[in-house]
Amino acid sequence: MTDCLAPHLPPPQPGCVRLVWLSPRNEPRYRALAWTCHCADVTFELCAAGGQTFLRRTDSSTGKICETHRMSMREGEVTWQALLSGRAR
Repeated sequence: MTDCLAPHLPPPQPGCVRLVWLSPRNEPRYRALAWTCHCADVTFELCAAGGQTFLRRTDSSTGKICETHRMSMREGEVTWQALLSGRAR
């Protein structure tokens, strides 16, 4: 039995969409809506700020944080589901 409560990402699927990772905007106020398990070195969050969503990627081994472009709530949810299914990385 594992103590992990958040999802783990599967391997990328053949032909998966490559997300564009940008420098973080350092939003003073944002909310994490969903996240992957923190037992991995690289974790992902679906975040919301100012009525838009974005994905945040954190590499705990290097401390590097990247984010996607801002998108609508619907597009953010679709992108998040693609990430969780291995169809985006």
